[in-house]
Amino acid sequence: MEVRPAGGGKRRRIVLAGDWKTGPVPSVGEILREWEGSLSAGTVAVEVSVNAWDSRLAAFLLRLRGALAEKGTFLDFSQLPGNLGQLLQLAEKGQTKAIPDLDGEQFRLAPAHSALRDQLIFIGELTLGIVQLLRKKSVPRGVGFGALFRQCGIESLPTVALISFLTGTILGFIGAVQLATFGAAIYVANLVAVAMAREMAPIMTGIVLTGRVGAAFSAALGSMRTGGEIDALTTLGLSPIAFLAVPRVLALGLMAPLLCVFSVFVGIAGGMAVVLPLFHLSATQYINKTFSAVGLSTFCFGIGKSAFFALLIAAIACRSGMACERSAAGVGRATTRAVVSGITALIVADAICALLADRLHI
Repeated sequence: MEVRPAGGGKRRRIVLAGDWKTGPVPSVGEILREWEGSLSAGTVAVEVSVNAWDSRLAAFLLRLRGALAEKGTFLDFSQLPGNLGQLLQLAEKGQTKAIPDLDGEQFRLAPAHSALRDQLIFIGELTLGIVQLLRKKSVPRGVGFGALFRQCGIESLPTVALISFLTGTILGFIGAVQLATFGAAIYVANLVAVAMAREMAPIMTGIVLTGRVGAAFSAALGSMRTGGEIDALTTLGLSPIAFLAVPRVLALGLMAPLLCVFSVFVGIAGGMAVVLPLFHLSATQYINKTFSAVGLSTFCFGIGKSAFFALLIAAIACRSGMACERSAAGVGRATTRAVVSGITALIVADAICALLADRLHI
């Protein structure tokens, strides 16, 4: 591999020659130190006269261009071969971070605000992808969407049913024991119905989806990042967020309200299973009290919260998976981070919804 300046004293051209498919890649840092004070500001043409090359040549040119740009010297790629020029255009289109040099030099860490910037970029691209999908400018694969619906909905039903039933029985037993001291055991139906429809069903469904579906999303996308599949999509000019994250966010956002409705009814059935034999109440009385306690606004409020929670959980999980480190340990840490962050965000969002509901008198 050979990199040499050409074009007289001003060195207005850089020529790359030799075999760029085998052997070590030249160090950008050493090249800059060798050319210290020789390259003047302006545009420098790049000529390629190599025997063989692969993607390392393109990566080297991108690193060299970035290093020279800081010194006011800009590389002109117009004289490159067509296939190499096309590869550089695709790399520039999908490049989101500076490519590090391969010679082991120390590089400055990204500033702290870059993490917030990346989060905002992800949210923006995710929102744009959802808008384009709703406007039918992009159509997800039917088979992939069906698998996501099954993963988010049907496969989560047993866990949601078990937890909701047990939650309903606990609420029914505790409420009935306390209300029975006042001779008002029948009002436990109101307590169970309102608690399940307004708070417990959305929260418990969200926690189940965070631990089961959110972790699966993060692990799957993390494995794709480690295996280079996300980079392959970027190289092909496709948006990984629109192709991978948007279908997952929409699938979970659509299935969570249905699971929440299912959770409400299962929780009410759990309360009935405890209260009716314990206090010798009739099922008709219990059901009448339930319908009188839960209004349409309360029911819709709980369903709306579940949809919001699902979008939040899916976005956090997808972001965590797509930003993980490229190793098996990195995938594991990303999955753990997705679950912990998802549950934390879920509780914070529920507190905010409670405050807004109180202010709006919902």
